[in-house]
Amino acid sequence: MDTQASLAKQFSALSKEWRAWLEENLDRGCNPVDLANILLREGLIDLNQDFSVPIQAEEQHYAVLEKIATEKQTQLSSTFTPEQKKWLAQAVLDGLSKAEIYYSLVKQGLSEIDIALEWVQLKQHPYFQIAQEQHFLLKKRNWLLNTLDHFARLNPDYQQIKRISKPEFPDFIQHYYSRNLPIILTDAIQHWPALHKWSPQYFKQTVGMQEIEAQFNREQDPLFERNSIQHKTKMQMNDFVDLIEKTEHSNNFYMTANNAKASQSSLAVLFQDIGHFHGYTDHAQVYDRSFIWFGPKGAFTPLHHDLTNNFLVQIYGRKKVTLIPAMQTPHLYNDVAVFSKIADPHRPDLLESFPDFAHSSKIECILNEGETLFIPLGWWHCVESLDISISVSFTHFNIDNAGAESFPSPSGH
Repeated sequence: MDTQASLAKQFSALSKEWRAWLEENLDRGCNPVDLANILLREGLIDLNQDFSVPIQAEEQHYAVLEKIATEKQTQLSSTFTPEQKKWLAQAVLDGLSKAEIYYSLVKQGLSEIDIALEWVQLKQHPYFQIAQEQHFLLKKRNWLLNTLDHFARLNPDYQQIKRISKPEFPDFIQHYYSRNLPIILTDAIQHWPALHKWSPQYFKQTVGMQEIEAQFNREQDPLFERNSIQHKTKMQMNDFVDLIEKTEHSNNFYMTANNAKASQSSLAVLFQDIGHFHGYTDHAQVYDRSFIWFGPKGAFTPLHHDLTNNFLVQIYGRKKVTLIPAMQTPHLYNDVAVFSKIADPHRPDLLESFPDFAHSSKIECILNEGETLFIPLGWWHCVESLDISISVSFTHFNIDNAGAESFPSPSGH
């Protein structure tokens, strides 16, 4: 099949008007490659299809431009803004075709020789060469996580959270802790005085005059958890309890683990109500390694993961916990430290902004009074209080719980 016939067949999906335009210009003897390039720039070609003749010619066209740019780069200067430079670097790392890159940048008013110059300089830059190497390693690591996640889904325990009676500590380590699998223990704290005593009114009676720290004005800041330091407020426990009891539903204030250190000495008497945990933990560390969470119905902790293995014990009220396996991190838009761009994985329009999230699997559970949830290191989770809620979290297992110490610092810090 000759070039003209091949071109006509490849562009048979064009609209009637554009097909007529193409046929007319082919009949007039116009260069098929030039016509293909015009259609490409008009956005009428689906670059995912096999348009062998025009795309091959397009690559030759770019090669010529880049040869000119290479030879004359000392005579030319870049017209790219810093944002356009970043866009080009990311587009190349993401594997966009040259045609897509050139087309997008030409639409922004850049000439093809400007684009070719920036392309050549980008490819020659040693910083970008390092970025390419690291990007490949990241893609490889994501491939490994995705593949392991694929096979892990064959295990029913990976896609549900079972409720079981507390096992012996060695069995817990063998079947859950070492395998990075969550579990709910239904009967681990029935002997704790806290389970039978703690309530907002008990806090008022016991430590009502004590000063505590909590987060406030969270609803005015979409990044309230990342900016938790900015939301710290001190007040008496009496006033905090009154505020909680008269509030029907709110995420505006919450006493969290981040506030625990500041409130620890004033709440010391409460830790006497926390009993042992069947040899799972070093009970001598209960005061230093336990953290109280206290807030109204509606208090919400956005999607994140922890740097240690954790127990979350529900003392008063209920919480809804949504977990996502650590191996699904490549789909969770992790942008800063332990946080995701996705704050609430239940948003109905989520996939419009975060399409890769469709590859993840949410596991939801209701944590009732007296129940203990094991949250393995790296498992993403968000938590919503379904009632006025009091919880305790702790990390002092009688076994290696390293992780936080070796967590990397951001580049440049």
